Amino acid sequence: MYNYLCKALAIVAVCLLLVPGSAPAAEVVLYSSNPSELLDLVAKGFDAKTGIKVSVVRMGTGEAMKRIAAEKNKPLCDVFWSGDVAVLENAKENFQPYRSPEAKGLPAAYVEQEGRWTASNAHVMIIMTNKSQVKDQEMPKAWKDLFHPKWKGKIVMANPEKSGSAYAQVYGLYKLYGWEGLKQLIGNAKILDSSSLIYKGVAAGEYPLGITMEYAAHRYIAGGDKNVGIVYPADGAFVAPEAAGIVKNCPHPEEAKKFVDYLISKPVVEEIFSKFSRRPARPDAGAAEGLPSLATIHLLKSFDPIEANTLEKEILKKWKEIILSR
Repeated sequence: MYNYLCKALAIVAVCLLLVPGSAPAAEVVLYSSNPSELLDLVAKGFDAKTGIKVSVVRMGTGEAMKRIAAEKNKPLCDVFWSGDVAVLENAKENFQPYRSPEAKGLPAAYVEQEGRWTASNAHVMIIMTNKSQVKDQEMPKAWKDLFHPKWKGKIVMANPEKSGSAYAQVYGLYKLYGWEGLKQLIGNAKILDSSSLIYKGVAAGEYPLGITMEYAAHRYIAGGDKNVGIVYPADGAFVAPEAAGIVKNCPHPEEAKKFVDYLISKPVVEEIFSKFSRRPARPDAGAAEGLPSLATIHLLKSFDPIEANTLEKEILKKWKEIILSR
């Protein structure tokens, strides 16, 4: 009787494995430095459309690159989103080629040559102001205005050795004003370790001015904060793309491709822009309420994300030398 029951249970177990729908649910493991509420929006939308669950592990971009490299012999992550393209370019050996059909309209510099990363959104680098700390007539109008001695100790920016967005800002200022301009800026600025400390500090009135990302400042404005303002510098705002990539030999490659397709699709990037003020990399995507069209903003045309990556070691070495000599 005992043997009969064991055989019967074994047969039932095998049959259950053969029943349609009894296989493990499809999944994508996502490493990301994006805000939790944005990740929730994308994960829920993707699940609703495809039935594929998204398991999110949130961490800083630098930490994610280290973890992906450490796991390369047995990857645990499928997709990384979203870091500055210079960061992904430096780690591209850990990502596999995939050129999404959704990427066909992107600018050439927004897709890695072999498709190892694809830009999903682009950050406009601006000057964030606290109107309770700075009178309208004193507001800076250009990056070069920040070099004036009156702003000494009143400007904050993030450390480019620890923040990809901060490095993009430093590269843009280098393109405009060279090392002399950067020396003047560093002489006036307080350098903080995290990008989030910049916009949080300016919004709280701890600092009058901050060099940061448009979306971060605009979220305070959209939330009704009357003290926060944005200056689009007359000498050229910088547009720095951020990207997503599929990890090489990832555990769920087909699901990962579907996720990237979804992530950079027009309806999704427009929803992200509308709700989180993060500008899409897609030029065909619509505008968000309360933000000017890129066509109306004077942009630094010589900002080149690939050149930024090539010059990164040189620029950061010189940056450190200037900081130590202060």
